[in-house]
Amino acid sequence: MRPDPSRTLQGVGINLMTNVMAEVKSPFGQQTVGLAATLSFWLAEEAERGADRLVTENRVTRDILRAGLPLAGGARAAGEAAIATPAAANFTISSLQAENDSLRRGLIDLHAAVESNPSPDAQSMNERIWAELVESTRRRQFQARI
Repeated sequence: MRPDPSRTLQGVGINLMTNVMAEVKSPFGQQTVGLAATLSFWLAEEAERGADRLVTENRVTRDILRAGLPLAGGARAAGEAAIATPAAANFTISSLQAENDSLRRGLIDLHAAVESNPSPDAQSMNERIWAELVESTRRRQFQARI
């Protein structure tokens, strides 16, 4: 047997909402069960998409860092260090997240550098970084609405 985390967590959430909720009498208990069900649905969704989201973000962030390196000014060393972050050795969420955290630190430094640079190339890079930050936020939105 191979348990599927996403389907299992969805099943837990459905069971909480359809079976357990009816047995809970207090408003506080019902709110707690509802919250636990919602968290189960969100965890199910993240279990399914998490690795793909991080692989995508890591690739895009590396691309932005490489393109922005000439504009990094005093943040160049931080950008180079971030680019030198080894790719995750596997596709576990923890490995991919560690890579993402390192790349994001470099992106923050690059972003600060280009925001203070009035050149057209720097402003274009600033817009590219903002576009990725918006897209990154969109990738994290949950589809499950309870």
